[in-house]
Amino acid sequence: MKLRTIAAALVLAVSAGLLSGCQAEEPFYSPGYWREDTYYSAFLGLRFTLPEGWEAAGEAALEQMGADADRALDLQLGGDGQDPASVYHYDLSATDPETGAGILALVQETGANADTYLNGLQAGAEREGAAYTTGEVLHLELAGRRYLALPLTMEGEAAPYQRQYARKDGDYLILIMLFTPDQEAVPFSTLEGYLSSLSEE
Repeated sequence: MKLRTIAAALVLAVSAGLLSGCQAEEPFYSPGYWREDTYYSAFLGLRFTLPEGWEAAGEAALEQMGADADRALDLQLGGDGQDPASVYHYDLSATDPETGAGILALVQETGANADTYLNGLQAGAEREGAAYTTGEVLHLELAGRRYLALPLTMEGEAAPYQRQYARKDGDYLILIMLFTPDQEAVPFSTLEGYLSSLSEE
């Protein structure tokens, strides 16, 4: 889906120069799981209730997204893309096929912190020919956790308005991306409402 391609391209564009080594082991990362129409992730500390009409990517699709991103990063770093390190873990991807609104949750093994990542996105927006623009970094709470958040506008896309939420947890950069075709029709507050803390009853 184009939405996932956009998100992956943004992450790869910024992360290629930031990766400062990955651990071979994953001491505490584990993917989330679905129970009926609700997604649970102990690692992310949240649950996501799939809105009516939305479609969620399956495990195979998420694994393929991660493999494609790992290969692209390996090529950017001078490798041959044949046996890349496992850096990107796509945990959740869901969209409304009618409007294009969606959510993407990505866990990346990197030495970069949230500030560095979002500053990189802002710097990329200032380059000549950039396909997106950015706003100011916000300090927000999402599903009971504190994030740095950056608004983006992707030119020429069905869901051009995006907000990226970033926080660091150990060796992992956690990214949650929300997409909307119209900030008035589908505001970010509505998309944020689909996420809640695991600690909430």
